[in-house]
Amino acid sequence: MNRFFSLALIACCFLPFSARIHAQLLEPETPSVLPPEANAQDGTANPAAQQNALPPENAKTALGTDIPDSLDLTPQQEDQLRQITETLFEVPPTRSGGGDAEIVEIPLSLHEALGQLQSGNERLAAVEAYWHLRSVIAALGVETRIRESAEKAFSVLGQAQNDTPDYQALMAAYRVNLSSADAQIAQLRVEIREGQIDLMRKTRRSIELGWPIPSSVPWYGNYSLQSEAAQSRSFELASEAILIPEKIRACYTSGFALGAPESLFTPEVSGFERIDDGYLYLKTLDNKRLAALGYIRVLESLNSSIARYVSAYAPTIDTRTFVNCLIGNAEE
Repeated sequence: MNRFFSLALIACCFLPFSARIHAQLLEPETPSVLPPEANAQDGTANPAAQQNALPPENAKTALGTDIPDSLDLTPQQEDQLRQITETLFEVPPTRSGGGDAEIVEIPLSLHEALGQLQSGNERLAAVEAYWHLRSVIAALGVETRIRESAEKAFSVLGQAQNDTPDYQALMAAYRVNLSSADAQIAQLRVEIREGQIDLMRKTRRSIELGWPIPSSVPWYGNYSLQSEAAQSRSFELASEAILIPEKIRACYTSGFALGAPESLFTPEVSGFERIDDGYLYLKTLDNKRLAALGYIRVLESLNSSIARYVSAYAPTIDTRTFVNCLIGNAEE
């Protein structure tokens, strides 16, 4: 194994080495998004829109560098990926009540989730259920915020009071987008309930303790592998030692494509100068949505591989060491 997979043991296992990403972004020139009527009344640019201009679609342009082929990143790039991950996986505010539109939430750390489990197979199943639920909740956050951006743009477009066929077609496109987003959000809420029930079953939690919402952030960077174990022990170790670096590279590619954390969900909209600008904004939202959901999926897959690797490497380690191997946090 090369130098990117160095040995890092914790007790019977190893503590992963965090890779945090930060990118030196090239700030694009802010396009005018004010409609002609608004420009005539007020030619002052919106400072918030200038600060949150649409990032370049191209990862190379956004970073000023090629996406690295290796796992060797600068500290700035490492910090960038950490910020993106924390933004996408932030825990929603807790609520004590229920309702059709609310998630009854009790934050649950990975260590708490595994507290009653000793069997390696049970623990591994619980970890994968934990990360899956965490990913679905993150996806709900993405869909909700993207929909909010589309709704704001739709409201701005509605102020134009334009009766041309092109304008009406654009408004219809936004209505379809908003309806599709509503359906997707409703489906994700159902999947969250299913995931919560599955996690409670696999972690032996009672419903009286509340609906669990995972609060631990999934691993998002480089991971140290013990080369001798991967080469000489089990098939599980060898296979995950191959898969983990590949998934990390996929994680980096997806993270770079998202751009700066403050631009994940596009800037505020003040208006549009042309019909094409309205379509471009809608397309940008869709690209942002796909990139964010792709990053969430690859993180879930990466963390499942890490859990399987740790379980195969040291199946008898205690729960706290096991959790620390997965998230690199000795304080949880």
